[in-house]
Amino acid sequence: MKEYTYSDIKIGLVESFKHVVSREDEDIFRTLTGDVNPMHYDDDFASDVSGGKLNKHVCFGMLTASLLSTLAGVYIPGKYSLIHSIDTISFHNPVYAGDELTITGEVIDKSDAISLIVVSVRIVNSNNKTVMKARMKNIVQR
Repeated sequence: MKEYTYSDIKIGLVESFKHVVSREDEDIFRTLTGDVNPMHYDDDFASDVSGGKLNKHVCFGMLTASLLSTLAGVYIPGKYSLIHSIDTISFHNPVYAGDELTITGEVIDKSDAISLIVVSVRIVNSNNKTVMKARMKNIVQR
């Protein structure tokens, strides 16, 4: 776990980590949220409804987005982080169980008045296709 203090953080700071999305991740997320939409577990349904554009079920978008919590709480800034807001989240390509995702955040702005950093986030799959982008604001407690 990183322990960046506000004064340690410079615009342009980049941190990154990887996560492989598993069926267990999906099952836990389904149980936690109660989202039982068959798009997220039934391969045949996802293929049929999408007219064959999807050949299997897709991971929950918000499961992918939940990795923002790891980025903030473990990497940028890490231990002293509280997420203030997430201004935008956009999903660009589907995520499937078994995909290895690379989550990268870059500090693009700072507000000294409230010790706030703005982080541009990009998540890509193992084919380097962007699956999600976001803009997140974090308060740095120290």
